Amino acid sequence: MRGIVRLTIASAAGSIALAAATFAHAQEIMIWHDKGEDGLRMIEQMSELYKKEHPNVTIKSLSMPTDQWFSRTIAALNTNTAPDIIFNDNPRIVQIQQTTRKLSDLKPQLEQLSADDRKAISPADLAASTYQDRLLQVPFQRTMTGLGVRKSWLAKVGEPYPQTWDDVLRVAKKFQDEDPDGNGRKDTFGIAMQAGDAASMINAGISLLVYGNGLPHPVIDDKGEIIIDQPEVAKATIEYLKLFTDYKLVSPETVNHTFTDMYQLIEGGRVGMFRVGNWNVGKWDKSPPAGDYVVGGYPTFGPGPGAMVVGSVRGMAVPENAKNKEAAKDFVKFIVSKGAQQISLNNMGGSLRGDLDTAGLTPGLKPFVEANKLQMDDFAAAKFPWYLKLQEAYYKHLIEAVNNPPADWNAWIKTTADALRKEQASLQKKG
Repeated sequence: MRGIVRLTIASAAGSIALAAATFAHAQEIMIWHDKGEDGLRMIEQMSELYKKEHPNVTIKSLSMPTDQWFSRTIAALNTNTAPDIIFNDNPRIVQIQQTTRKLSDLKPQLEQLSADDRKAISPADLAASTYQDRLLQVPFQRTMTGLGVRKSWLAKVGEPYPQTWDDVLRVAKKFQDEDPDGNGRKDTFGIAMQAGDAASMINAGISLLVYGNGLPHPVIDDKGEIIIDQPEVAKATIEYLKLFTDYKLVSPETVNHTFTDMYQLIEGGRVGMFRVGNWNVGKWDKSPPAGDYVVGGYPTFGPGPGAMVVGSVRGMAVPENAKNKEAAKDFVKFIVSKGAQQISLNNMGGSLRGDLDTAGLTPGLKPFVEANKLQMDDFAAAKFPWYLKLQEAYYKHLIEAVNNPPADWNAWIKTTADALRKEQASLQKKG
């Protein structure tokens, strides 16, 4: 009897020791992002899948407004209170690294991926995620945008989906003049744009016309040379600015609009043509009037159709001073796996892989998955440390032209290009 008691006590002690060891190795990985409910839900589902192979690891996330994400992330990295992972679009990850110099190089994690996972990542995805020869993030989503047009308004004004720029101008004018929402008031706008800051006006405005026409960049070439005065880029730039001035096809408030303001205008039903991102459609296909829009490539200056645009590559980065750095590095390898990619597509509309189940996708998301004509942003901020400051300088010229339109647009382009070249030389000299 005494031997049995000893065995029972020993077994219990062993179980307690094993439980203690398991508890001791339990880790909670914290991810900071600005992707709202969709991002929170996605990461929660990824955590459940990851637990099947890593039962002692819990993945949690915190979402906050973008400006707060920037300030809190920079402060945390600089005070050794960083989260384990930061998740955002590649230009924002690059800005964090430019400011702090405290993000890990994830090239070893890239090399450890399986062959199937590795081939899902394109050279452009890697270029977008690399800064000064450091792979700052493991990419796992491409954000894609196309031109959305309200179907009911097209029917009201008797027009098909516009494919060329001339089509866009004609249809947009009808959307403003012919009361397409039927409320008896002239209170609609042809096109939604955002111009409240440099990123809004250049990355989410001019660039869409530039990339939609298959051009490489709205400001510089792959050598960093100013190209705004090249004929095709100049045409896209001038036509964009004329939406505010000569054509008056955007809301007068557009000069103050950033991302949130623009989408309030769209979702308020006051505009007929607008940018649609693959991240929008999960909500828009479920909200009334669900599906009242058609999505396609951006309008061309010649024969259509134009391209959809890959505007950024989202990824996860690991701070050098993260509390659970090695566990975080293991998790960022997982986000390219097929299961994680399916969760990403289902929740946020973005992924890298082409071998996912698309049967359950909403009508709004299918054009992005099925798109056969894409143009990638060449992600100048990841190549040239001075680019973001150059972009800010360019924005001042652009907004001045909107507020005080030049008599000769071509002359303005030349003068502005000369000014930017001087600014660029100064920025390069400062390093």
